[in-house]
Amino acid sequence: MSSIFKKIFNSGFDIITIGDIAVDAFIRLGHGEQKQVRESINPITGHRELGLAFGEKIPYEESIEVFGVGNSGNVAVACSRLGMKTAIISNVGNDLYGQKSIEKFKIEGVENEFVKINSGRKTNYHYILWYKDDRTILTKHEQYSYSLPSTLDTKWLYLSSLSENSTEFHKEIEKYLESHPDVKLIFQPGTYQLKMGKDLLRKIYARSELFFCNLEEAENILKLEIVKTSSSIQERSLNIKRLLLELCALGIKLPVITDGPAGAYVLIADELYRMPIYNDIATPVERNGAGDAFSATFSACHICGMGIEDCLKWASINGMNVCQHIGSHEGLLHSSEIEGFLSKAPKGWGLMKMS
Repeated sequence: MSSIFKKIFNSGFDIITIGDIAVDAFIRLGHGEQKQVRESINPITGHRELGLAFGEKIPYEESIEVFGVGNSGNVAVACSRLGMKTAIISNVGNDLYGQKSIEKFKIEGVENEFVKINSGRKTNYHYILWYKDDRTILTKHEQYSYSLPSTLDTKWLYLSSLSENSTEFHKEIEKYLESHPDVKLIFQPGTYQLKMGKDLLRKIYARSELFFCNLEEAENILKLEIVKTSSSIQERSLNIKRLLLELCALGIKLPVITDGPAGAYVLIADELYRMPIYNDIATPVERNGAGDAFSATFSACHICGMGIEDCLKWASINGMNVCQHIGSHEGLLHSSEIEGFLSKAPKGWGLMKMS
């Protein structure tokens, strides 16, 4: 299938992703008449919660394993399907799950020469409790020994989720970026990178050409819980703009904040713009991996030279389609398929300037 992304650079990889990969085991929980599974709203936090009857045998409808996932794995597959020459730096255990994950990358056209097979270690394995169209993820990161390959031939690195023992590896990445000023970084922080804080990773933030996080993560990074307490739509917009400006102050060239069904926010000439979502073509099946599809597609479009609005449109479509399938990979689109959705987009769908 042809792609506008083919042969972006004359040699090397168009993009190399860095981060842990895993196997996702989806466990689809039943609902309706079954009383053992329920959802509720926490009266203190306001967050949705999933409840299981303690000590009971909980029936489930099906279980499905998906290989080679995780933020960086998902991004690598998404970029490859768009036609980019892609590789991934990661780790697996010396087990069947590691073999199947590497095989998945081969099938998807993602170069796996930088995937280290760790003797005596397991491949990361996550359990996903799939209830209605959403999920709760039980995660466990194995303790791998991280290192960069001796040579990397790329203009773009995409850094995302790593385990809690990766502090020294982040320093190695910082040194690599310092010695290779022509290499550009895209940063999508994972759970432990968010916990490490902006001060410990200040050089990573400062080198980020693109940066992706959701609204709650932005507040946590900046220690500014200001949006949820906004008293009006206007105040909410001003507070989101403040978050984006604060991220830019860390050195990030172009931060993007996602906000679920509300869409995504960016700054253009220091003015706040919102990109509404591309409406679901059908009721979502499950939403795992939609954020990675969004970030990967925006990144690919940006590298290709598209403007911000087009980057956001393409990203929104790919994220929407992932929600129509099980797992993070099945719904990822090729460029011609995204163009097909664009041709059917509602009139007037595009960037909206927020007053």
